[in-house]
Amino acid sequence: MAQSKKYPHIIYKTRTRGKHGISFKSLSRFHKRFLLDNLNLKRYAKDPQSMSAIFRIFRPTARTYVKKLLWDWRTMSLKKINPLKDSYDMVEWKCAYSGKPIMSSMNDFSAKNFVHPDYHDTIGKSIDMSVITSSIKFRIKCEELLMHQQKELLQLFKSNANPRKDLD
Repeated sequence: MAQSKKYPHIIYKTRTRGKHGISFKSLSRFHKRFLLDNLNLKRYAKDPQSMSAIFRIFRPTARTYVKKLLWDWRTMSLKKINPLKDSYDMVEWKCAYSGKPIMSSMNDFSAKNFVHPDYHDTIGKSIDMSVITSSIKFRIKCEELLMHQQKELLQLFKSNANPRKDLD
């Protein structure tokens, strides 16, 4: 399905919604906008091979979400999407050596993830048992957090499943 939207099948019909005799029915929103904005495509519109080539050259880019600012409810500030994903990936944890509070990533199970940055130089080729136990406890905590979030989401789905229930 993604392939058909990437390179659309061009349908030629008269008296249908479209531009230059090309029907909008099989086109994506980007290709429709592209046809409407570029009036000079009229001379190429009758040739399906040239229109296919033009559509392949001017592919849609879905990069607008990278530039958008989104609200981070944890820090109460605006952030772009990548820092926002990174911040929601972080979990409060404690250092395996000192017990100082640190922020650990859910996706990173290296030894540096469970040790305070002041103690990164103490990590050698062999890993201390306290780091291993900390990583196991961290994995269990992450599973509990994700299960709790999943239960909250399912409860939300159930409460929204029958909206007339509240009216009775």
